[in-house]
Amino acid sequence: MFKLIAFDLDGTLVELNIPFDLIRERLGIRNRFILETILEEKDEKRREEMLKILEEFEIKSAEKAKLSFYAKELLDFLRRSGITYGVVTRNSRKSVEIIAKRFSLQFDFVISRSDAKPKPSDEPIRFLVEKFGVKSEEVLVVGDFLFDLIAGKNAGAKTALIVHEKNKGMVESFKLYADYVFQSLRELAEFLGMRDDTEGSSKV
Repeated sequence: MFKLIAFDLDGTLVELNIPFDLIRERLGIRNRFILETILEEKDEKRREEMLKILEEFEIKSAEKAKLSFYAKELLDFLRRSGITYGVVTRNSRKSVEIIAKRFSLQFDFVISRSDAKPKPSDEPIRFLVEKFGVKSEEVLVVGDFLFDLIAGKNAGAKTALIVHEKNKGMVESFKLYADYVFQSLRELAEFLGMRDDTEGSSKV
């Protein structure tokens, strides 16, 4: 069904624990979208300082992060199945590296905000389509927020929304951009063909 799966990080593969309100307070901003506010800062020195502060928070969160339920099982299944998978995140690359090392996770690709225009831009997904030589409809973008779904949709990929406690109140509006909605990564694994048996090697 799918040849490549692009996962969001926070709220998807790991539980969401980034203190957005504290970051806004530290940066002295009110805008809901922190990264956009930083990138729109015209003073280059100020922008770099803000990005450094944001990364400090991301690193601390990564060092304390917990894997989402069934994340390791799902990724192990994808590895056995030969499906290309990795992370597309608005976070810094270093935060991804910390989480990958802590939980012994292997990714075929990692695209952070320093590698491509961040979601909701479809640039990261289009880059993956070209890099791995797959069709856009053979790509599944998995995330917990509107930006993940918009990026996937605009690139022509299929999109899957992962529901958790912190995004439940926004699910109805998010559904407009989601081809699939799952209550957990386990539901996604089952959808992709994983079975809780000794074989665990179903092909997608």
